[in-house]
Amino acid sequence: MSPLTVDEVNAFIADAFPAAARDGVRCEELGDGTAIARWTFDETQLRPGRYISGPTIFAVADSALWFATFTVIGLEAMAVTSEMSVRFLRPAQGGDLLARAHINSAGSRRLVGTIELWVDGSPNRLVAVAQGTYARP
Repeated sequence: MSPLTVDEVNAFIADAFPAAARDGVRCEELGDGTAIARWTFDETQLRPGRYISGPTIFAVADSALWFATFTVIGLEAMAVTSEMSVRFLRPAQGGDLLARAHINSAGSRRLVGTIELWVDGSPNRLVAVAQGTYARP
């Protein structure tokens, strides 16, 4: 399989899951078993206190892991989340949200990965960590 490009992933997402693109989630970077997703800061989607919401953090973590699965199995819309847990470490405020996913295990039925999330400009100040499992179609 030839390496995917960020543009190919973003075009695929815009077609397969346009709501993600509309909500400001996109692929920022790809590597071997890794991906970075970015949520573009949108004041209309903030919780009271100007916090990035838990559901937004979850969605960006899930998207990053989905993008990382593409680097292992190719562009596959029906690779689906079968389990995801998020640990919130501190409030996320003030900028784009980024998530770096790394595939830890890729079996014939499941892909397991870990995700770290931070606000743009503060990669060493994580706002959440997550672990998830994707089921292969």
